[in-house]
Amino acid sequence: MKTHSKMIKIASLLVLAASSITLSAAYTPSTVPSSRSQFLKTIVSSAAAATILPSSSVALDKQLNLPANVIAAIVEKDLVENAFLTNGKLTRSIYDEKAIFTDEIDTYGLDQWIKGTSQLFVGPPGSRVGLVGPVEANDKEVVFRFEEDLMFNIPFKPVVNLSGKVVLERDEKSGLITSYREFWDQDVKTVLKSAKFR
Repeated sequence: MKTHSKMIKIASLLVLAASSITLSAAYTPSTVPSSRSQFLKTIVSSAAAATILPSSSVALDKQLNLPANVIAAIVEKDLVENAFLTNGKLTRSIYDEKAIFTDEIDTYGLDQWIKGTSQLFVGPPGSRVGLVGPVEANDKEVVFRFEEDLMFNIPFKPVVNLSGKVVLERDEKSGLITSYREFWDQDVKTVLKSAKFR
């Protein structure tokens, strides 16, 4: 499944970047794997075991044709108060049920993105996300910049730092968000090399 595939891809990328990752001094020798190969096997096997089943579509009342300032306020609350980039807790009523979510790893449906995000990452206070500048919106799109420390929900809870921009495209007839697109300031390899262990 696509969400499962994402976890395998991320785990594999962590393996590729592992040669440049240093374990935090906060761990005592007894809590650190006895070898790097054991550590890598643990990450990959944990990701492979975490199969996420897609849920059925949820029929909700949609907030159609919201003014730009209203939808911007909702997105800002989702980011600042709900930290939705770390746990999938978004306001579903402003999204089309067929919305497509794309990040630097893959592309997902709405249910896949919500469930995958909630299970792949640890929400606050393990992860932290901040809004950089205002949320800008018009009839065609909603755009904001973010910076976050993202904790993976896998053994040893690695945390990566990244920043970037999210562009949410709106349907011209309904005003609902039909496309979510993340643009990272760093490439995937650089993000994974930033991993620290808590």
